[in-house]
Amino acid sequence: MYFQAAVKHGLTQGDTFILAMFSNLSDQGLYGLASNYGGLIARMVFQPIEESSRNVFGKLLSTGDGTSKPSPDSVKTALDYLYDVLCLYGLLSVLACSLGPTIFPRVFGLLIGSRWSSTNIDAVLSTYCYYIPVLAYNGISEAFVSSVASNSVLQNQSMIMTVFTIIFAGAAFIFLRVLQWGAEGLVWANIVNMIFRSLWSFGFIRGYCRGMGSKFDFERMMPTIGTLTTGVAAAATLRALPTSSQGQIRDLLKSGIVAIVTVFLV
Repeated sequence: MYFQAAVKHGLTQGDTFILAMFSNLSDQGLYGLASNYGGLIARMVFQPIEESSRNVFGKLLSTGDGTSKPSPDSVKTALDYLYDVLCLYGLLSVLACSLGPTIFPRVFGLLIGSRWSSTNIDAVLSTYCYYIPVLAYNGISEAFVSSVASNSVLQNQSMIMTVFTIIFAGAAFIFLRVLQWGAEGLVWANIVNMIFRSLWSFGFIRGYCRGMGSKFDFERMMPTIGTLTTGVAAAATLRALPTSSQGQIRDLLKSGIVAIVTVFLV
């Protein structure tokens, strides 16, 4: 699965190639650093869920002979499980996008010290917080696809992935060479790539459900208005907090209080 490959190493071969073409060594170092730390979080939280989900989907929806269909009860159980995972990801995504861009750089700065203080690593780390949820959604959706898709569908998927690679390269060119966003631009290019991959996978899931006489309800996977409002309020609160002149620990403590309150409210 691409999700596993993407987080297994700090830089994938595609990332390395694009970085070499459009960025300098400083940007390469910043992106590699952010990718390593962000990938660590992804491996710890999302990869185990993806692996167990693939097993669940395979047991419930695989028919063995490739011609018969799984029972309606099995399809319903698999979809209920998928909705549960997606709802969990919705909550985690709100937390990651509202709290992560402020807290993650502060934790990193406390761990790594002042060695990277003169770089824009904070901006790269903040942007990577938006990338992790997209990776998660892509991982679970592709886990479903790989569990139920026929060989012909998987072959078509491989060709479609080539198109997405071209889109990734184009986005990287715009963000890195035209807009000159550096390592932050490469993260955004990866986000664009993963969004397209996820859209294709969820489109397949919707078609699969239709073929099974069911319906994939996108609304069931979306966070509630209250959760989104809480996330926006938390992000605004963190941005409004004044930076302490007595060091990062006090800033981190204040951010931690906001994070705890937000977790309870969502």
